[in-house]
Amino acid sequence: MPMLSAAPMPIWTLKPRAERRLRGGHPWVFNNELAHRPGQVAPGDPVELHDAAGRFLARGYGHPHTLIAFRALSREAAEEHPWCSAGLLLRLQRAAALRERLGLGAASHRLVFGEADELPGVVLDRYRLHTADGAPAQVLVLQEHTAGAERLHAALLEALQTLVEHEAQRSAQRPMGAAGDAGAAAGWARTALVLRNDVSMRELEGLAKLPPALLHDPAGLDPARARIVLRAAGDPARTIALEADLLAGQKTGFYLDQAANVRMVAQLLAGSLRAGIQAAGPDPAPLRVLDLFAYVGQWGAQLSRVATAAGRAVAVTAVDSSAQALALAEANVRAAGGGWETLRADILRGLDALPARSYDVVVADPPAFIKGRKALPTGRAAYVKLNAMALGLLRPGGLLVTCSCSQLLDEDAFRDVLHHAALRAGVPVRWIARGGQAPDHPLLAAFPEGHYLKCWVGVAD
Repeated sequence: MPMLSAAPMPIWTLKPRAERRLRGGHPWVFNNELAHRPGQVAPGDPVELHDAAGRFLARGYGHPHTLIAFRALSREAAEEHPWCSAGLLLRLQRAAALRERLGLGAASHRLVFGEADELPGVVLDRYRLHTADGAPAQVLVLQEHTAGAERLHAALLEALQTLVEHEAQRSAQRPMGAAGDAGAAAGWARTALVLRNDVSMRELEGLAKLPPALLHDPAGLDPARARIVLRAAGDPARTIALEADLLAGQKTGFYLDQAANVRMVAQLLAGSLRAGIQAAGPDPAPLRVLDLFAYVGQWGAQLSRVATAAGRAVAVTAVDSSAQALALAEANVRAAGGGWETLRADILRGLDALPARSYDVVVADPPAFIKGRKALPTGRAAYVKLNAMALGLLRPGGLLVTCSCSQLLDEDAFRDVLHHAALRAGVPVRWIARGGQAPDHPLLAAFPEGHYLKCWVGVAD
């Protein structure tokens, strides 16, 4: 991978008044806001940014050939080299400290969420592992979405190893029973590192999609068949282990961004089950859950645990187009105590094989249907179709959990989608809860582009 240049840092200047959004906290500058052509800068090169009067604004990295010309790493004039390993370590430490303060450290979580953690273009997920011997172990999965992030690769890996070793040293020095949520920390010898630069958004930066690569795995942890530790949705003080493929699975191997939404739905379901069991007598029928786009069964497994804990049998029907994902989903749901039925299908082509108005819970958690502005009309139509089908499968009084991870479809547009889906299905819906991405995917108020996940929960009448 190309290294950062040691040449003098170029200075880019903005047009008059073009600095307002950046000063307000937005981390990007667009190419039409520059007062001049970018000049002799390679994609991802360090750049210093000035306003029209020549005053310092930020340091970051530039790209002369893309709409987003500059991404800020530091707004501190005194921080001359934010891209060196020491600067990156500081950002990693701040990101890790936030997750620990939020009580997320002991379970799997997103450690770095790009711009929100002052590392634009970088995604880093930390998967805590359930091991046979109980010894701490983890898999770190790294994605580099931009040319600038890729140029940071060597320094970032150095900083990441230092972070892991420091965490292990602090953990070893902590007294038994001391307060703190991070638990025992895995050292570098018990850490696997996977590089997942196989995402299509890299192509917007002129970067190739690359096969997943296992960069470091001295303990033979086998990220392709990992048992990852998650918070139990029905009881966040406890953890559960689910199987996932962190080497070739979707995204970084799992959908950590749904954790808060799964917990929200679990709480609603637990209350409903308590009331339903009291009303239905000692032997109610099994709870029927339809998990659309099930992937490895996060929703089905977590809701199965909630139902069985409430004394209710549960039958999960999982639908996905991937046989490999469904095999993992079956293992996860069965381990959680759920009954299991699988359907391998292209969901948007129809679900005629499923009985209408018969499911107690339908979860629709699809991949992004809208990946660019040109896809807005067709993507919106796909969301309407999916949710109309889902409502047609839900029994009266049942719970619909529907999600969108399309950033370009905002909350108002998603509300409109759900309104039209209910009209098409002829099923009135009262919406009772809304959610978004988990706290380990923090938001910046000045950066709406970082907000992408929407989750609505409704009751069908």
